Amino acid sequence: MTPTPARTPRSVWLRPERPARDRQLSRAAIVTAAVAILDAEGIQGLSMRRVAARLEVTAGSLYWYVGGKDELLELAADHVLGEIDLPEAGGGAGWREVLARAAASQRAMLLRHPWAASVLAAVPNMGPNALRAADRILAVLAAAGFSPGLADAALAAINSQVTGAVLAETAWRQATAGPAATLADWQREAAGYLAQITGRYPHVAARLTAPPPDIEASSQARFALALDCLLDGLQARLDS
Repeated sequence: MTPTPARTPRSVWLRPERPARDRQLSRAAIVTAAVAILDAEGIQGLSMRRVAARLEVTAGSLYWYVGGKDELLELAADHVLGEIDLPEAGGGAGWREVLARAAASQRAMLLRHPWAASVLAAVPNMGPNALRAADRILAVLAAAGFSPGLADAALAAINSQVTGAVLAETAWRQATAGPAATLADWQREAAGYLAQITGRYPHVAARLTAPPPDIEASSQARFALALDCLLDGLQARLDS
């Protein structure tokens, strides 16, 4: 009988990290180089060959440490999760303050690394920084009296809110980036279309034809409002 070949684990975290073969290369160095490329050029700019060139090694040497681009994205996503400001164990802040601070820090991190939100939404978040973040937040919620099920749902809701808000904000920033694609320019280009839809969709048209807002300030305000509403709902569940 022909033996069944071993299946490659679905996540890089499900297999042991291989030891470094030499002083020039390590998985940490590969991930650092990958994050730099992702920040500069996005997911489309990342490849094993590009990382190897940045590290001045052969592309084949990377595969001892990383199985391919998918694993590299998983590692890079967990790397940037380490930038989130998390509460220390036993801190005196209330659970709402802790979640609000962590959510704001997560948003800021995702805006610094625009590629990360889509990766985190698509790959298993099982790396050490992801587990550390989840464990800290769950500990705070447990101490506040949340049941395990409600705490788990609260954590998922916060993550979904932050990721969804950043994906929308990032798309809008990219659409209005550069001197030839500001919101004011877009409004002038679309003036005829906006005039046509005013009668059918007056509320939407009023928003689209309003003076261009400060994107940073308006995005922060919308994010804060949505987060407050979410925390209010969790507070109500906790008190019921």
